[in-house]
Amino acid sequence: MRPEIRSNDRILLKALALFSEKGYDATSVREICEAAGVTKPTLYHFYGSKEGVYRAIVEGALARFQDDMIAALRAEGSLRDRLVAMAGAYVDATLREPDLARFIMALIHNPPRSAPATDFVGFYDAILGALARAIETAAANGQVAPGPTDVRILVFMGALGEAMHGFLLVGRPELTPQLAATLVDTVLAGWSVPLGPPPH
Repeated sequence: MRPEIRSNDRILLKALALFSEKGYDATSVREICEAAGVTKPTLYHFYGSKEGVYRAIVEGALARFQDDMIAALRAEGSLRDRLVAMAGAYVDATLREPDLARFIMALIHNPPRSAPATDFVGFYDAILGALARAIETAAANGQVAPGPTDVRILVFMGALGEAMHGFLLVGRPELTPQLAATLVDTVLAGWSVPLGPPPH
């Protein structure tokens, strides 16, 4: 089972707060233990080291997010069903752990040289690959009109990312299942199969 930041996991919660405030390199094991109210042997028992704590936070979050995205895209149903499930999982992840989402985005955009290396590219490529396959399969079976998959991915992921960034930055838009569904429907409207021959 993948590690999660649960409300009762004080080590990961306090480490996340310290890493976000001070940075990985400037945070000591002693500070994490004092903030979490645990001893060093307890931290080492569960996570092995400060790097183990970091990886449980970052790689655990990425793995959960990736698993949720890919599971949604591989589920039964129409392309709309799968994209709505994916968008809903994206929204849920942001709402469930907003501080973690901010921390991950900061790492992606401004990777600290001192922090352990994380394969953000592999994480992202796996999600985009599953999304590309879902879109191309839908185009092949006539659910959507043929079109450039790479541009469609940019449009869809860009819309999701903008919603998340806006919520984390200024608290809007409100992230709801309705927004996730409306976003998908708006994007898919541009991919619809034409009803008749193109105009001359």
